[in-house]
Amino acid sequence: MSFLKDLELYPIYIKWREGTDAFECFLKSTAFVSLKNYPNFELENPSISLEESILYDKIKTIIDSNNTSDTIFLLDIPGHQSILLGYLLQNNLNIKPILTLNLLFHPYGLIGSKKLIGNLLLCGDKLNSIDPKGYIFILDSGRYLLESDGTEKNSFNNQYETTEEDMPNVDLLKELCYSKVVYIYSDKIKEDINCYLDYLEHFDIKVSKCKIGEC
Repeated sequence: MSFLKDLELYPIYIKWREGTDAFECFLKSTAFVSLKNYPNFELENPSISLEESILYDKIKTIIDSNNTSDTIFLLDIPGHQSILLGYLLQNNLNIKPILTLNLLFHPYGLIGSKKLIGNLLLCGDKLNSIDPKGYIFILDSGRYLLESDGTEKNSFNNQYETTEEDMPNVDLLKELCYSKVVYIYSDKIKEDINCYLDYLEHFDIKVSKCKIGEC
């Protein structure tokens, strides 16, 4: 049993940061900083459901079939799953997750669940030190709402978009000898990340969009 206030946040942040190498600047600390003032609660111990086990196998298949030295990956699924899968990819495949979640946690926030917090902290605490064989950028597909459900007027608006500044630009990718990006997703592709993918393609970075279960 773990409570939020029992954990030291900075060492967990360091574990997520370790091994990010040239992509360290894209690891967001916002989530960790905002948790310093978050009300205490009991964290749910991360567990891998049958659905998530199947999800992991499908993502692993995509990575295995595309994992060359000139390829990086983007994973854009619900945040709590994205973090859990990133943890598994690091510990099982030596694929380093780069957390791009620019999320300000708030007890009345429009986005950001306690399950996401639990996975962020408890999975992070169990990360193995690795020599990365590849990199995967971790996004939260719930970073902003596509449609209003009428509840946001009673919530703190902590939605955010992923911009080109939040992701590696073409010059950096080419400098690091990356010529291909594989975007892995489970639902509709949001406009913010689609703009980034269009930008990459415009400058001759090959983009492969892989919908889980169809790719």
